[in-house]
Amino acid sequence: MGGVLRDALGVARCLPMAVGLPRVVRYLVRDSRDVVRAFDRVVTPLVERTVGATPSLSRDAQDALLATSVKVGLAMWNYADMAGEPFDPALAALGSSFTRVYDDLVDNFDRHDLDDRLAELFRGGPFEPQSGVEALLLALYREMETRIARSGADAIFTVVRELHEYERESRRQRDPRIPPAEVVRITRGKGGLGLTALFALLRPGMRPGELDVLVELGDVLQLLDDYHDVAVDHRDGVVTVATLGEPGLAALCRQVRALRSRFGAEYGPGRDCGLVAMLFVMLIGAFAAGRRRLDRPIAATRSRRRFVLLFARAGTLTPPGSGAE
Repeated sequence: MGGVLRDALGVARCLPMAVGLPRVVRYLVRDSRDVVRAFDRVVTPLVERTVGATPSLSRDAQDALLATSVKVGLAMWNYADMAGEPFDPALAALGSSFTRVYDDLVDNFDRHDLDDRLAELFRGGPFEPQSGVEALLLALYREMETRIARSGADAIFTVVRELHEYERESRRQRDPRIPPAEVVRITRGKGGLGLTALFALLRPGMRPGELDVLVELGDVLQLLDDYHDVAVDHRDGVVTVATLGEPGLAALCRQVRALRSRFGAEYGPGRDCGLVAMLFVMLIGAFAAGRRRLDRPIAATRSRRRFVLLFARAGTLTPPGSGAE
């Protein structure tokens, strides 16, 4: 009970962050429509062109990528507001979809040479797709490249290359013997750089100081995601900070509160209200997830209602007939 009470008090201390909840509601009822429309306009044709010949895979891709776009779009929308940048729903849908395909491709479509071929792509080299899902990943990546139209010196390309190395290392989290310090390091690199790459789609030429703040935010979001998935990761034998149980959700709440001063210094006072309200909602979800039974999951759904898409688990892409979730 001590741990549960400590976590509950930690979440309660973040209650002032809820002042920005009207902005979360505004995204849900209004601005998320733009993300869904952009998804249908930009991402759906790429899905149909690359995996449309396999109806089950195409359907799963549409469901998983749309749900991910609505969820990640909330973070990108709040970041754009905080940073004073215009929000581009098409880039949000493309970046979110690419992230989903990349993660699922690395996790579920095993090819011994995939890591090296992806590394070559991120260095600006050629990439020859070996499957429909690889073709989808390449199509999403090329569309983003075209839309941002930046030189190879832009920070986003460096971040993506570094991120790929951490993603390779993250496979070690399936080894129960991995040292906790390595789990923390990989989590920070994967989460911090993953979020930074998405936000960099909206903001060219990020300064080093801002990159540091966003890596910290990405680490927090990855930890929150791990707390949301703690029961599933326990079942599947994936070692995360959440499955290790220390330092616990209360410590993460302190980390979230400390971020606010960094946001104020980087972007100006009060500009973070929507983003921190989103973090508060995720903290509540993480607290609830630690007490949720696996036989009562918040399941993926084929609904296109934005409220459902925001709070249900997004699906994953798996090889047809694999039987994976």
